[in-house]
Order: sequence, then structure tokens, then C-alpha cells
Amino acid sequence: MNSVRIYQVDAFTRKPFSGNPAGVVLNADGLSSDQMQRIANEMNLSETVFMLKPETEDADLRIRWFTPMQEVSLCGHATIALFHVLAEQGEFGLEVNEPQSFVAETKSGPITIDLEWKDLNPYVKMSLPIPSFFPYPDDYSVLCAALGVSEVELSQKAKPQITGDGYCYVPLANYESLGTLEPNVHLMRKLNERHDLTGFAVVTTDTGDRDVDWHMRFFAPSLGVSEDPVTGSANGPMAAFLWHNGFLDKG
Repeated sequence: MNSVRIYQVDAFTRKPFSGNPAGVVLNADGLSSDQMQRIANEMNLSETVFMLKPETEDADLRIRWFTPMQEVSLCGHATIALFHVLAEQGEFGLEVNEPQSFVAETKSGPITIDLEWKDLNPYVKMSLPIPSFFPYPDDYSVLCAALGVSEVELSQKAKPQITGDGYCYVPLANYESLGTLEPNVHLMRKLNERHDLTGFAVVTTDTGDRDVDWHMRFFAPSLGVSEDPVTGSANGPMAAFLWHNGFLDKG
């Protein structure tokens, strides 16, 4: 394998050594899937993103994401990290203060990424596939045991649900329960296998701050991610979950 330049970018923050770090590899067409996986394992970040040439004329690029253990179909923070690097490198003819929109091929289908500039800094927004929600198909007691919470700590406003992408959304009644929960990784992995789950997004709207709509923690031990600092691909559907179940103002 030839030498590969790898960037590490902290997404969702303006402060160094905070946010959610992602590995970024541009021009990855010469890499095999096995090599991408080995690079992601070596980086040992929640995700490493690889940019490739598109396979259709309708897209500007193709994106693949890998955790240290396997490929995943979508990752929000690594996508934002990728376009931050592209903006800084001036790829695609990107120029400061010139907004642009891109279409990327992914295993989740095409997604749109918009790049804008504020005070000479790039800001990245991305679309996400419309989520579908289904009732959680098992006993809540087992789910709660895996998350390290009691059933009485679950929100009475909505029940746990899962998406077609395998995210399990679990609303809790209060912030303290979210902050102090201690998940059982072994039980989580068992539930992952039993229900083909990707990860667990545990949320509360008990924020104590009118400028904050919800707090969330995300666990995906089967992907090699014990806890993700920030999960863009889970927060997008989370907004739909909370709005649909009356947690957010529908006005």
C-alpha cells in the first residue's frame, strides 16, 4: 500500500481537543475495503471517512465510513469533518465565501451536503434519509438492564422505538438518569445481535436550559464504539422522534 495522508478533525466544535474526532482520507480510490478497515482500526476513532470518485453522473463524490470494527452505512460527524478538510484544501474549486451544494453516494443512498461560510470559516450542513420508526420488539426490562436504568426512569410520554437503520431510541424522564446510567456492554451486544441493532440513542428533554432541546448519549459497542461523544446520524432522526412524540413544540 502506498503512503496515505490521513487528517484528524474534531467535528461539532470550535475548540481543539473537543467535539467528536474523525479520521479523513481523501482520494481513497486506490484503497481496498480491507485496507480502509485496517486504517480505521489503526486510527481507533469512532469513524474514519474515505472519499472516492462517484460511480454515477448524478453525484459529485462517493463516501464510505468505517468504525474500528466494520463499515457503516452513514456517519454524520465524519462527513462534516470530510467537507471541512475539502474546504480548507480548496478541493472542488471551493472558494471562501462561495456557498456550494454537493451530492454524495453512500450505502444509505444519496445525501446532499451544503457548504456555507461565516467569518471566513466553513460551515457544513447535510441531509439525512427520512427515518422510519417501529416499536421496540422486546421486553423493556432487558433493555433497561442493558442501559443500566430502571423501568421507572423511562419517559411516560413515549416508548422506546427502533429505526430501519437499527438505532434504538430510548427516552428517559430526567437528566439525572441519563447522566448517571452505566450500560452493560455485554447485554447491549446481545440485544444488537437479537434485534439487528446498530446502537442505542438514550435521550431526555429535561435539560434545565431553554436554549437546549435535548441531551443524548449514544452507545454502539458492537461497532467498537463504547460511547460516541456526538452522533450526527442519530441526532437527525432524534429530532423527528421527539417532534412526532410531542416532546418538541410543533409550532
